[in-house]
Amino acid sequence: MIRRLAFAGVAAIISVMGQANAAVVLTDDFSYPDGALVGNGGWTDQGGTPGTLLVSGGAVAISQDSGSQDAEVVFASDLTSGIITATFDISVADPGSGISGTGSQYFAHFSDDSAFNFRARTYVVAPVSTGDYSLGISTGSGGVENLLSVDFAFDEVVPVTLGFNLDTGVASLMAGGSSIVGAAPDLGETLDTFNLRQSNSSFDETIVFDNLVIDVTVIPEPSSLAILALGVSGLACRRRER
Repeated sequence: MIRRLAFAGVAAIISVMGQANAAVVLTDDFSYPDGALVGNGGWTDQGGTPGTLLVSGGAVAISQDSGSQDAEVVFASDLTSGIITATFDISVADPGSGISGTGSQYFAHFSDDSAFNFRARTYVVAPVSTGDYSLGISTGSGGVENLLSVDFAFDEVVPVTLGFNLDTGVASLMAGGSSIVGAAPDLGETLDTFNLRQSNSSFDETIVFDNLVIDVTVIPEPSSLAILALGVSGLACRRRER
């Protein structure tokens, strides 16, 4: 009976402790006055020309023909393990000449507030079929590594999920029922910020960015679970010997 209880106790601990612990660490609906994003809601300048990344109508207008600026917001403290997930809405305005060819420009990614290790870069790219544009991803500093298999229409609001698994080094992107990952893992990263990037692209498109939610999922280490399980088993054995 005691042995059965011991096994039940171990199973219960592993069941409870083994579950990932996810927590929302940042939300932003960009309900700021029209003007510069930096200076609102913890957003700071990371580079480029200050004051060119703007809030307009309660969203960020990432204009890829209006000069360069990187802005970042800190959501944690030097994460080296776990899964970071950012969900947000975008819509892309027709730049007038459409989006075609091989040009691309990333507009969102994760980073470290004390470094330039841009990870999970998210790109607007030419359509893969008959739509107006698609989205791509790269895990690290290279160009586009993978493309979604779906297209989107100009001015359509598209919910996007961007992720980076610090334990596997893999970036992921999901939108429109399609999901992709980066081509190669990038391990050993420290990440704690979410970044928006405005620069000059081949298309000069404007990306309206809104409703940012970031959560962090922490997965217990197997060694910790093993120690807890052994502790419960040991207590049960001591009780049986009395």
